[in-house]
Amino acid sequence: MTKMADPKRSKRLLGLILGIPIAVILLSSAVYYLAKENIVNFRTVNRGTLINPPMQLGDLHPQRLDGGEFLFDRADSRWVYMVVGGRECTDACERMLYLTRQTHTALGKKVGRVELVYLAVDGPLSANLRDFLESEHSDTTVLHVNGNEFLGKLQNLEIDPFDPQAFYVVDPKGWVMMYYRAGDTELPTLTTLGKDVLKDMGRLIK
Repeated sequence: MTKMADPKRSKRLLGLILGIPIAVILLSSAVYYLAKENIVNFRTVNRGTLINPPMQLGDLHPQRLDGGEFLFDRADSRWVYMVVGGRECTDACERMLYLTRQTHTALGKKVGRVELVYLAVDGPLSANLRDFLESEHSDTTVLHVNGNEFLGKLQNLEIDPFDPQAFYVVDPKGWVMMYYRAGDTELPTLTTLGKDVLKDMGRLIK
């Protein structure tokens, strides 16, 4: 003989099913509030700051000194450490060139997986900067883009896109996806930041 379903049990089951969406909404709201108020930090383990959404550098058609376009997403494309500057690069900007060069060398066997770039955003380099790059950073590729277009692409960035105490990481497909910013340019600070960069790159470059 077939047993009759327990009405109370059926009501409890129905109540549980109907209550799940409400519980999910309440939990999502709580998580959003905690993250917004910085009560709980949901950031990734990256030491650098992720850029969301990332910016496609290829859309700006970066030009080499010989006039050719620097292309991404090719078989030989590499990761890029990118320092952004102008006709001159002194003080903090120069220290970022130093930091990227040192962390590049420290990659060891993976050094060939990363390229160094100086992105000029306000016209031709000065004679002094050209000489400096040739003598101290001969392995750095100089590229040119329109500064206003670059600024427009990163207008929602948490920092000034032209901040001389920052540099960017670009993936082989051309996405500007992360930046690092030094609190100051003293050697201990740069050394600590360099270690953070290496930890991140160790995960990114497999």
